[in-house]
Amino acid sequence: MTTKHHNKIEGIINGKMIVGDVIKANSSAESIFKKHLGELCLSLPGSRTETIEFLAAMNDYHEEPLVEDLNRVCEKTPPKTGHF
Repeated sequence: MTTKHHNKIEGIINGKMIVGDVIKANSSAESIFKKHLGELCLSLPGSRTETIEFLAAMNDYHEEPLVEDLNRVCEKTPPKTGHF
């Protein structure tokens, strides 16, 4: 079930979520990022502090397939959405 409270969306992973929060909430998420964006995508400084959509854009990749795969594999939603 998806519930929306102001900027917080619970129940699904979306492009506005912080990469590090998604990885912290779901141990399998790191392999999904590497599968879609390459093995070195998370080794860059600050990559875990950016949103999924920003990291995808910086790797010249569309976020939709990445987010779909994350939602298929990950069981938990991170506790927050975005930087604010």
